[in-house]
Amino acid sequence: MDGNNRWSKKNSQSKIKSYSKGAQKLLTISKKIFDNYNVEYISAFALSNNNLNRSKSLIDILKKILKNSLDDEQSILKLNFQIIFLGDLIFLGKDLNKKIIKIQNINRSKKQKLIIFLNYSGRKDINLFYTKNINSSFFNLKLINKHLLTKNIPDPEILIRTGGHQRISDFMLYQIAFTELFFLKKLWPDISFTNVTKIINNYKLINRKFGL
Repeated sequence: MDGNNRWSKKNSQSKIKSYSKGAQKLLTISKKIFDNYNVEYISAFALSNNNLNRSKSLIDILKKILKNSLDDEQSILKLNFQIIFLGDLIFLGKDLNKKIIKIQNINRSKKQKLIIFLNYSGRKDINLFYTKNINSSFFNLKLINKHLLTKNIPDPEILIRTGGHQRISDFMLYQIAFTELFFLKKLWPDISFTNVTKIINNYKLINRKFGL
């Protein structure tokens, strides 16, 4: 979800309007994907661990947008999917974390899940596993998967990065070994469902060999 800050400058809009537009775009795009494709999981990298080094004013804006979104329970109840948050959420404070727990219980029975990563680091996720198992004499893939934040989520098949940068930026470093990567120059608030549809159609044409 890269490009919200640049979108605000490019369109002479406030950061709160830009990030609010980006947050709404995530829900809109996710709903359309779930409605039109046999997809059970969508993951969104909303805030990386490194992003916390940005200005306090910007982090406060992000917290405010998150609070407003979490307060709108009626809109969330109307969604056809569950929202789950992953990452180190301590920085949000007790009140926001209580709201997150409440929101995650809404639509809990839904098969389709939107996973929102906040203050997440692929490196730290792997390092946490290593720290917990440093004295273990036996490592295997099942053991690693069991200790990652994404332990109950299948590895992604498609990764779409907006904003023009062609890098992973510390997202799911272990899980994307065989993920198909797509990069768009469009800034996140400008992405459309048509863009996503085109990528999914291109993905369907790929002969995925998984190293074979």
